[in-house]
Amino acid sequence: MLNTSFEAGLPTQAQLSLATANRSTTSAERQRQSRAFRLVTLRRDNYHRFTINSNLANLYFRLHHIRKPCKMFPKYLILLLGLCFFVHYGHAATDKVICYYANWAIYRPDKGFFHAEDIDASICTHINYAFLGVFPNGSLQIIDEWGDIEKGNIAGVEALKDINPYLKTIFSIGGWNAGNAILSPIAASAELRANLIASCFEFFDKYGFNGLDIDWEYPEAKDKENFVTLLKELKTAFQPGGYILTIAVSAIPIDDAYDIPGMSENVDVINLMTYDFHIPGGGIAAENSPLYWGDSDSAWQKEYENVNSTVINWLNEGADPAKLTIGLAFYGHTFQLADPNEHDLGAPVVGAGMSGPYTKGYGIMGYNEICELTSDWDRKFDDQQKVPYKYKGDQWIGYDDDESVALKVQFAKDHNLAGVMVWTVDMDDFLGYSGTKNQLLNAIKDNLID
Repeated sequence: MLNTSFEAGLPTQAQLSLATANRSTTSAERQRQSRAFRLVTLRRDNYHRFTINSNLANLYFRLHHIRKPCKMFPKYLILLLGLCFFVHYGHAATDKVICYYANWAIYRPDKGFFHAEDIDASICTHINYAFLGVFPNGSLQIIDEWGDIEKGNIAGVEALKDINPYLKTIFSIGGWNAGNAILSPIAASAELRANLIASCFEFFDKYGFNGLDIDWEYPEAKDKENFVTLLKELKTAFQPGGYILTIAVSAIPIDDAYDIPGMSENVDVINLMTYDFHIPGGGIAAENSPLYWGDSDSAWQKEYENVNSTVINWLNEGADPAKLTIGLAFYGHTFQLADPNEHDLGAPVVGAGMSGPYTKGYGIMGYNEICELTSDWDRKFDDQQKVPYKYKGDQWIGYDDDESVALKVQFAKDHNLAGVMVWTVDMDDFLGYSGTKNQLLNAIKDNLID
């Protein structure tokens, strides 16, 4: 079934201005209108693609009133239905920019503070709100009442539709801290799955969001069949209202726990977490998210620990490329060099390097922190792995910048993938230390459109 609510890519500025000027309904009204009558327009955008009207009765009505002789109607019908088929099935557009927003970014100090309202909604096509909790009974849970509700993070995300009416907002559940303990029993129980589905609709109606994202880190062998069952039931429930279902998955296929064809069939998008391939503790300075493998990589690293190999593996296992996004890390991993004079890729390290003053993660710096604090570091770009790194003294960081992001966007286009996913939008250079505000998001935009 064609899910028209998921078809819009980056809108043009003219479309944004017109739609914003005409927009007067509330979030709840928009949801009710969407369920009552899904009017889907036929429009061209910067990708020279169309959003097709899935309401054939409405299509018939429009064709019937074309000011041409009635005998021409069958020709118009055949032509436009053929066009619908070709556009939707003939070539999948690479146009999704799925931006995760970390709701805890409002607790970062000083220049690290980032509210949902600060997101550049003109570039993101979807915002995944990380995270809601899930009660053991399967019901969704507001984890942070103060930040999510009182400080307006959830409302702030939904309000971004005033800027970009084509924007889709999605609640994300799971994450690293949630682990497997909650989602595994829910997926295994018909009653708990039903509770989750019912709770999703309550939250959609209350907050105006458009879908659910499941970031399950990570299912085990016993969850393999149950995970697909959960996705299938969610898809069946979501489709009539045009709600979106996405998942975030390990870059390395977990053969024992992932039924990739079954997962792919029952979701709108699979977000590959193509980062954290190398973290402090491995003994050497290595890149967070290499696009390709390098000559010095081990056989395992060449097969699994780079974006290219990851995508190939997922496609070979049965993932639909039109539903697959590659993850872009808006942060880097830091290392402390064992010898400051040895600073190339693969140099010995003694552990994690400095942490960002705002993100404060172990051996992590957001791109905003990198731009602010490392402008005087030496930068090199690895021509094999197609990613940069910086070093100064005994400090070393592997990360992505606008150059490597551009190459990854082109990679997604070359492989006819759905687009790219961002973790997380609140770590972009939103204050403009690089000379360009939201430099990485803008690199995506500039290279996504031919």
